[in-house]
Amino acid sequence: MNKMFKNNAGFSRTLIIITVVVLVAALAVFIMLRTIKEEPIKIGAVLSLSGPGQYSGVEVRDGMLLAVDEVNSWGGINGKKIELIIEDHKTNPKEANEAFDRIERTHHPVLYLSTQSSVAMALGPLAEEHQVVLVCLLATAPRITEHKEWVFRYWPTAEAEVSPILSILEELKVKKLGILYQDNEFGRSILELAQKGFKRTGGIVEAESLKPAITDLKESITRLIDMEAIYITAYIGLLDNIFKQLKEENFRGSILSMNNAAFPVITTIPEAQGVYVAAPIIYNPNFPFAKDIEENYVTRYDKPLNHAAAFGYDSIRLLAGLLEDKEISRKNIKSLLEEGFIYSGVFGSIDVKPGEHDITFPLHPARIADGEVKYLR
Repeated sequence: MNKMFKNNAGFSRTLIIITVVVLVAALAVFIMLRTIKEEPIKIGAVLSLSGPGQYSGVEVRDGMLLAVDEVNSWGGINGKKIELIIEDHKTNPKEANEAFDRIERTHHPVLYLSTQSSVAMALGPLAEEHQVVLVCLLATAPRITEHKEWVFRYWPTAEAEVSPILSILEELKVKKLGILYQDNEFGRSILELAQKGFKRTGGIVEAESLKPAITDLKESITRLIDMEAIYITAYIGLLDNIFKQLKEENFRGSILSMNNAAFPVITTIPEAQGVYVAAPIIYNPNFPFAKDIEENYVTRYDKPLNHAAAFGYDSIRLLAGLLEDKEISRKNIKSLLEEGFIYSGVFGSIDVKPGEHDITFPLHPARIADGEVKYLR
């Protein structure tokens, strides 16, 4: 009896030990699975937070952060939160390459977002080498996505920029056009298309480049003073000075500019009144798609919504929508983008055909008046 009792006691102790081991193992597996599930989805963002492209880069960042917080508050993507890894490329391709390398070594994100054409051109080869998707914002140059497998654009192309400007010039019956252009990848690409398009109508073009270190534009403006119109392609931070100097030099022709002039920080300055622009549709008060983000953006940042912030916001929401209930990997993100899709976002409904790497939409002829963008049709 005692022997049986001792055996039963020993069996009980063994059973308890086994039970504890099983529970500990189960707990460890649970914790491991929970940790795996909660590993964030890392997105690298190489943005222009300083330098000539600072204004638009900061706005893109703010739009992205708003979208990230919204998506995460809803449970993230497939139960995983988004973590945005932000680096400043200082509007400099060399700095951008170094920022990409730092993020890649430390975080190995599932994809990258970047701004500016010159930076996108520099980062493209790195994206191809590391086989990771690079989505380029505020990047107009046509060559960005040419012959690239891993590089995509979410921004109007140079063709989209130039088309409404050419239609405005035609309506104004301009025959002599001056162009002040940023001497970089995006400025030269727009210059080339504008020259070709305007010359096809029989017009005459004179062009002057904008050098980064030169703020006094009197000589360039003097050489273009007899033109019937001047078209300006430049970073937002330069437009204020350019418009002021055109007024100071008493230029009497029409002034036109790219979508950068549609930002509220430009449309509200006195010298910008009357300037013709190629503008996205979100500044139309009757356009419904941007209403919700506009209210949330103003509440959070106490500043008006602009299209750079809207692109930053929409880029995150678009990617979150594509990845819902899908495998989250570098290869699959590329496949999902290449399959084509229809996306309804801040800029309306976008229909991307299979194989397209440019996610874009039209800009519209407009004019700045009373501090706002007024659409011509």
